[in-house]
Amino acid sequence: MRVSSTLTDSNRYTRAKEGGGGMTEPWVSVDQVAAHLGVAKDTVYRWIESKSLPAQRVGRLWKFKLSDVDRWVMDGMAAEDAPAVAEKLTSEGE
Repeated sequence: MRVSSTLTDSNRYTRAKEGGGGMTEPWVSVDQVAAHLGVAKDTVYRWIESKSLPAQRVGRLWKFKLSDVDRWVMDGMAAEDAPAVAEKLTSEGE
């Protein structure tokens, strides 16, 4: 399966970034993000729509940078009690 290879590539990116190397972080798929976080693909799609999971649409596909996804998780946005974007926007507009 390609997921483990992509996660290894991501680890190389992190080490290269820390060491000042010129390697750029690869874009990963919904499948790879789901495997990285240990959740279902449907959960990833739901988080894109309702909780602003950082993702980029490329044609019909969603692509992610694992560093952005990890930061989003560490900021507590994946928590069940984290407010949905629609709720947040509604309360800010009042």
